[in-house]
Amino acid sequence: MKSLCIGKGSYTRRHRGFTLVELLVVIAIIGVLIALLLPAVQQAREAARRTQCVNNLKNIGLALHNYHDTFQKLPYLGFDNWNGDMISVFGRLLPFVEQPAMYDTLDFNVRANGGNNRLYRTTPLDIYSCPSEQVTLGETTTDLNWSHQRYSYAVCVGNTNYRQENANNWDGLWTYNNGGSAFQMGTKIHGLGSITDGTSNTVMVSEVPMNQNTSGWQGMYAAGIYASGAGFTGYLTPNTKASVDGGRRCWNPDDYLQKIPCHNNGDNWGTATFAAFSMHPGGVNASNFDGSVSFVPETIDIWAWRARTSTQGGEVIGQ
Repeated sequence: MKSLCIGKGSYTRRHRGFTLVELLVVIAIIGVLIALLLPAVQQAREAARRTQCVNNLKNIGLALHNYHDTFQKLPYLGFDNWNGDMISVFGRLLPFVEQPAMYDTLDFNVRANGGNNRLYRTTPLDIYSCPSEQVTLGETTTDLNWSHQRYSYAVCVGNTNYRQENANNWDGLWTYNNGGSAFQMGTKIHGLGSITDGTSNTVMVSEVPMNQNTSGWQGMYAAGIYASGAGFTGYLTPNTKASVDGGRRCWNPDDYLQKIPCHNNGDNWGTATFAAFSMHPGGVNASNFDGSVSFVPETIDIWAWRARTSTQGGEVIGQ
């Protein structure tokens, strides 16, 4: 048998690696692909967070309706002679959001930061927190005597201010007292029947911003465990950076994920005009009194928004 012999002139295959230029080109291409993909991933995540936020608002709306069916009125907003430290609407809703054990610990005869209310003040609840926000515990101390959770949602208290006063010319625009809130404030007892503008045309709950500072007082905005932190008004449009009222302490703009200007004019919470505010690009989610939830663009006409946040104004709501 003859053997096959490979001589000197035979072909030898050599393996050649990538050059530096080729590697750099590949890395550049991968970088471009990641840059193109990242916004899509972020948008998908935000869409999922917004969906969860909508679900939270729907469940809060359902809880408010169940409360109304049980007591034939909407929850007491919490003001007792305009005492803003009382337990808020959200504390009164606890049995209707699957938190009966926490509700049983509440002492409604003292301020929210007194008595047996520590569990209520310090426990974060997913239903009250939009996933686009960062949940924080305000005034964090070793003994937790003054600590308080911040919430992402607040009930609508009309289109003027907390005290539902005539708010003419605070920002050069005229508005009016239109019946204000459908929630019980002081001795006023209201229910769904008081909403003569129609439950599908009137905003019940929307979003508010969480203060990210864990130390110090930092004001009532979104401190939803308290009565004076559980409401917003329609005097200003959603996601506004304006500040015209005297109902807040001065805060650091950096305390919020989106900067809000500092405005210090004392502690007269009755004049507060806390606006609806969210971390969602372009607007806020809002639940109407019929339980429906919609996205309200921050570019909404101020008069259209004030019409939607009144209960008895008789305005014609544009489509």
